[in-house]
Amino acid sequence: MSKKNKRIFEFGPFTIDTVNRQLMREDRVVPLKTKSVDTLLLLIENRGDVVEKDELMQALWPDSFVEEANLTQHIYSLRKALGEGDYIETIPRRGYRFVANVREFGNGTSDVIVVKETMRTSVSYEEVVEGAEAIEVPQNVIDLTPKSISGKVQSWSSRPWLWATLVFVALLIAALAIVPKIRNRSAKFESAKLTKLTTTGKAVKVAMSPDGSSLAYVFSDAGQQAVWVRQLATGKELPVVAAERTDIYGLTFSRDGKDLFYVSQPQNQLAVLYRVSTVDRRIDKLIEDVDSPVTLSPDGEQLAFIRFHPGNGSLVMANTNGTGERTLVTTRTVDAVRMGPNGVLPPSWSPDGQLIACPVSINGIQWDQAIYTYGVKDGSWKQLTANHWPAVGRIEWSPEGNGVFATITESYTSPEQQIWFIPYPEGAPRRVTNDLSDYRDFSVAANGNSVLTVQSEKKANIWLAPANDLDHPRQLTATSYDGLNGMSWTPDGRLVYTSQIVGEQNLWIVDPNRGEPQQLTAGAGFNETPVVSPDGRYIVFLSNRNAEEHLWRIDIDGRHPMELTHGTGDLQPTMTVDGKEVVFRSQSQSPVRLFRVSINGGEPVQLTSGGTFDPNVSPDGKSIACGYRPTPADKNRVAILSVDVGQPRIISDWPAMYGRLRWSPDGRAIAYAARQEGVGNIWLQPLDGSPPKQLTHWGANPIFSFDWSRDGKWLAYASGSITSDVVMISDMRR
Repeated sequence: MSKKNKRIFEFGPFTIDTVNRQLMREDRVVPLKTKSVDTLLLLIENRGDVVEKDELMQALWPDSFVEEANLTQHIYSLRKALGEGDYIETIPRRGYRFVANVREFGNGTSDVIVVKETMRTSVSYEEVVEGAEAIEVPQNVIDLTPKSISGKVQSWSSRPWLWATLVFVALLIAALAIVPKIRNRSAKFESAKLTKLTTTGKAVKVAMSPDGSSLAYVFSDAGQQAVWVRQLATGKELPVVAAERTDIYGLTFSRDGKDLFYVSQPQNQLAVLYRVSTVDRRIDKLIEDVDSPVTLSPDGEQLAFIRFHPGNGSLVMANTNGTGERTLVTTRTVDAVRMGPNGVLPPSWSPDGQLIACPVSINGIQWDQAIYTYGVKDGSWKQLTANHWPAVGRIEWSPEGNGVFATITESYTSPEQQIWFIPYPEGAPRRVTNDLSDYRDFSVAANGNSVLTVQSEKKANIWLAPANDLDHPRQLTATSYDGLNGMSWTPDGRLVYTSQIVGEQNLWIVDPNRGEPQQLTAGAGFNETPVVSPDGRYIVFLSNRNAEEHLWRIDIDGRHPMELTHGTGDLQPTMTVDGKEVVFRSQSQSPVRLFRVSINGGEPVQLTSGGTFDPNVSPDGKSIACGYRPTPADKNRVAILSVDVGQPRIISDWPAMYGRLRWSPDGRAIAYAARQEGVGNIWLQPLDGSPPKQLTHWGANPIFSFDWSRDGKWLAYASGSITSDVVMISDMRR
């Protein structure tokens, strides 16, 4: 928008304009997220009128499906930013209305163009312009005795430009009301609706029958998993696989919907493919050593899956009764394009039967994945899209064969996934969902207009416990999305942490003893994993504010941002005890390695040559604890190395954990938050390699991040919940 079209709105002590798009309170900027600014401007431009929730969501997210909770979060942020004034009125079950008096200016001048109040009346332009069509305009469009800057009364007839302005403004208002509707006619997925089908918070996998009449889902509770089938029309459901202590994944209906394929993997055992009848619940064991969900050929006669062995991954085909195995293609861990073993990477058979699509890792880098297709006849491969992402999860062809749906992770350090649609044979990938939830599994209906998915959500608040009395913590924050992706203490006893609001994650700081939390970053991408320098001057963190994820530095008050690194996958910062250098993990080379860079930026220096990650400098500054993977075919370990760079010394296998490794305050052990045994508690791994010891006994809720205060007297941690339910996204248009 050019400055000649600039519009300025004033209400109460606030000012906002349509060019700079900053909310000002007197001479200070009020920090707001971009979508919050958009929401405020939409409400102001329609002030006095009720703006329906659907209208707001279509205007704010024209190309994506989002939940209503995102809009609610924006309204909450606006009310918090605007303070005590009565500005935004909630109209129950309808929407919102901006109710304050607004003064509107144009072109940065002091001439009032519109002052629109909450009361409205009809004024016909026939009263002032002969032959003009009657149009409803606001009461008090202009003072009935308009004055010049000198205060002298001007006659209406002596200011003909004013009437032209009035007509222009009225037409502009009408146009603004129409444009969102026009724009959304061509928007993608604009009419999608979400319906929750389970409410237990314990559904982890899902599949839809080919005819769309029923769904199957995995119910996970207390370490056991079972498979249930539900009729969508009646809601009637029954278990088809009894609960047992195992990990079940890869639900796939047969083409006639009478059988259900699934993979079950008890702990420390090979995964096995089973087939269960949805009619009589008879279970047949089909194939051992299956490492992904299976996909069926269009005729239902064959299936395909991924099998991992040390050093390689293969795409395997077989008959649906488990016989006739043959390997279509094999990739090695040293290949530029390889299959896994970075999680369960499911293949998907194209509707024409010619191709099998599969997520792959690029150049041996774990967090660099794409989608490739393999020819069923000869195994010939081709990249489906030029896009790379940190992680690709479940994929499935659309019924028409014009693209694939996929769950995709966009951030290197945040595992949350959204559902995307990737056109085939060409076209730009685009989101189906765009919210704070995490989508971990899905199944596409035969008509291609509905998707069943498992919607997962993490919530956490920060708790504080004395180091000498860990069994009696107290709650420090209460916004439900605090500390999910990191926290760090300052030397003077304040806590820097992440908080997610309306689709953004920013850094905040709080004094546990007094005062309200203060926001340090705003409107600058996704910010996470903060580390405070030992002298308390700086915060180093990961941010994607320039469209790529790099390490950044800000002052402790949030000012003077500086980009420290520029490589691929620079993340997991920690600082030397003198505060002069930042040690971090980089994925710019394969395997991943540790580097260090000056706190003032510059060229990074390589520290390690092997597969090393998640560094953390010891309290005495002499050692670095890190993850270590000696070879691509090996498993991850916990290791210690000297800051002067020596050979890593392995002390234990890599634990199943949330968050990052931490040193204990005394430097005698490595701490981590477990996510299997002792879920929701912190464990200590002694440096001598002896078995880990449970430090806390808080309960079953997971711990997403934690940190000890610099004096070792306090332990702060983010604890909350992970819920997941089956939802249906319907009425999608592509």
